Amino acid sequence: NMKAQLKNFKAIGLGLFCQFFLLPFLGWAVIEMFKLPVPVGITLLVVVSSPGGSYSNWWCSLLNADLALSVAMTTFSTILSVAFLPMNLLLYSHAAYGNTTTSDGQSILDSLNFGVIFISIAVVISAIAFGMFASAKLGTRIPWFHKFANIGANVSGILLILSSVVLSFVGGGDDSSNSNNATDPMEPADDPIVYFAIALPCLIGLVVSTILATLAKLPRPERLTTAVECCYQNTGIATSAAISLFSGDDLQQAARVPFVYGLAEAILIGLFLIIGWKVGWSKAPKNEKCCKVITKSYEITHEVSNEDDNDEEEDVSLEDRPDGIDTNKDDDKAASDVDEENGNEIGQKDCFEQDEKESQMTPVTSPCASMSKSGSDNFDENA
Repeated sequence: NMKAQLKNFKAIGLGLFCQFFLLPFLGWAVIEMFKLPVPVGITLLVVVSSPGGSYSNWWCSLLNADLALSVAMTTFSTILSVAFLPMNLLLYSHAAYGNTTTSDGQSILDSLNFGVIFISIAVVISAIAFGMFASAKLGTRIPWFHKFANIGANVSGILLILSSVVLSFVGGGDDSSNSNNATDPMEPADDPIVYFAIALPCLIGLVVSTILATLAKLPRPERLTTAVECCYQNTGIATSAAISLFSGDDLQQAARVPFVYGLAEAILIGLFLIIGWKVGWSKAPKNEKCCKVITKSYEITHEVSNEDDNDEEEDVSLEDRPDGIDTNKDDDKAASDVDEENGNEIGQKDCFEQDEKESQMTPVTSPCASMSKSGSDNFDENA
């Protein structure tokens, strides 16, 4: 169904709108509402502006949303993120902190090195492109490449998560030379309300994107996929940006953002998809056992079920016959025998009538009189 979903412009357009316009707006709104400090706010804007990549496909595959649509959305969002990620970051960071100044009168945005952020983004996007190229070129030539690459990716992902945890609670040391430390917007973000604020864009995004997909009358599995694509973000980009952009206690605050958001999106999206499955929105039967739903994919079965029904109506399999006999061939043969027998009887009757007429006119034997003796006797008795 991949080709069909690449042409599903309504669903793809809605998903891209939610991902590149709705979620960054929600991130900015949360910053304004809770007055988040700069390290937290800037890193949160990086998070909500970064598409989730293939992990959103994994979630849709695991709980049987529309996987083909998820892959199609990921393809478009990865390409468009090259332009939309820096654009949203510049736009909303200026809207949130454009008028904020440090103690020496310097703008907060001027004190931040956005070039470092763009370099981090370029490194991540380049790595994705290189991985796709290597998979296409080496995957078919080297049998063990995909297995090795998957193991390496899983190990790298685990190390990235552990790095975020360490930096979140240990930090990079106290950097008193950092001019941002002397400003009120850089106050430590240890208040529990900050953690709630970091997770809030994901929660609101799931609700709003689901409502929009429902109003657009998308099929129910596509509604689940649209919500997942809207809210599942690439926290690795934010972690790279935080490490490159901040230091000291600021790095400790910034590194907590992708860790908290990643934890929140895993819990919220998982619960959201489970609820969607139980209310009948996914492709899996809502009364099926959970372990079977997780381990089995209903993507192909759902798409070809109609074709299978048509095939069953047209053809009867020999395996379904207890005697192993093809009844279609037997029926055709029986019909042919009946037609042949009827034809012979008609032919014999015509010849008999012709013999009777000719016998009255001339003693010459008709060609039809050469018929078999048994056949002639039968017709004589009938006469």
